[in-house]
Amino acid sequence: MYQDLRKDFWWSGMKRHVAEYVASCLTCQKAKVEHQKPAGLLHSLDIPEWKWDSISMDFITG
Repeated sequence: MYQDLRKDFWWSGMKRHVAEYVASCLTCQKAKVEHQKPAGLLHSLDIPEWKWDSISMDFITG
């Protein structure tokens, strides 16, 4: 977060202020990489017996 803010802003003690804010932010703590479940391995899908018997979609957001 500090690196992103530093691109547009700066003030004395900024790094410490950002670190204190992130440490006290519940949303920031939940979003930390260490608290995320690792992605599992991909599995192949079963081939359905009939057309349109099984439909799946992948949604990519960002």
